[in-house]
Amino acid sequence: MNKLVTIFAAAAVVLLLGVAPAQAHSTLIGSTPAADATAAGSPDEIELEFNQPINTAFATVTLTDGEGAQRGSSEAIVDAERVRLAIPEPLSAGDYTVGYRVVSADGHPITGSYAFTITAAAGQAPTSDAPPASSSSPVAAEPETTQTQATPEDSEPSGSSIPVLLIIAVAAVLVIAGGTWAAVRAFRKS
Repeated sequence: MNKLVTIFAAAAVVLLLGVAPAQAHSTLIGSTPAADATAAGSPDEIELEFNQPINTAFATVTLTDGEGAQRGSSEAIVDAERVRLAIPEPLSAGDYTVGYRVVSADGHPITGSYAFTITAAAGQAPTSDAPPASSSSPVAAEPETTQTQATPEDSEPSGSSIPVLLIIAVAAVLVIAGGTWAAVRAFRKS
């Protein structure tokens, strides 16, 4: 009887440990411009940062304006955990949406989108209460952006793996409970 209980306990530990790594999928942890940011000028690129390396063969990032027209480069550049999309032409004032579909190194697809706003038209000086940058300064002023983290719902995969993990966990518990019940019943009969 002790051998059977030990075997079932070991099986339970192995099954439950096998479920934990499956939950460690890649997620979006930051972006520039950030989700819901307000930028004073046009960025040169969109940058997405994930918590795991991204597969270079399967990375798509799109930038669309408020009218649904695609802006920016047509090819995303992947550098380990970072994915960039170049913006060759300055963006005008308005609302923009960044959409992404990438595949992490573990093979898990990550899909999401977020919006940001540009307040100054391309070529127009941003309006603010701050004094203008001195023309004698050798360093050009960078566009200011408000940085925020992407929210978890923005980086949730479209086909979430949580129900699959729940089914696996329930099945494991049922197998362990059934095996234990059968072992106890066999022990009592002998």
